[in-house]
Amino acid sequence: MTLKLVLAAGCLAMISLVPARADEIATYDLTLEGTTFKPAELRVKADEPFVINFNNMNAAPAELEAIDLKIEKIAPAKSTISVRVLPADAGTYTFVDEFQEDVAKGTIIAE
Repeated sequence: MTLKLVLAAGCLAMISLVPARADEIATYDLTLEGTTFKPAELRVKADEPFVINFNNMNAAPAELEAIDLKIEKIAPAKSTISVRVLPADAGTYTFVDEFQEDVAKGTIIAE
């Protein structure tokens, strides 16, 4: 019985040494409604990966594109997709809905 208690205590001690999740990634919500992105500007941490939950409220597909960040993902009509983005250098990056890129624009600021 004592051996079982010692082993159980040892296991609990080892579990407490496991660090908190280092792979938690910042997540940002981005909605496209008509030709308007909400928010029109996303502020992210430079040099860290992040995820964009892209919600296309339109009745037609939308293509989230940010060439400098290597993003090019299609969201079907009235759907939400998650887009994982690689770490970006500090700076300002433009994103668009490629299907209406002249009017549907926004920026990502990595700082």
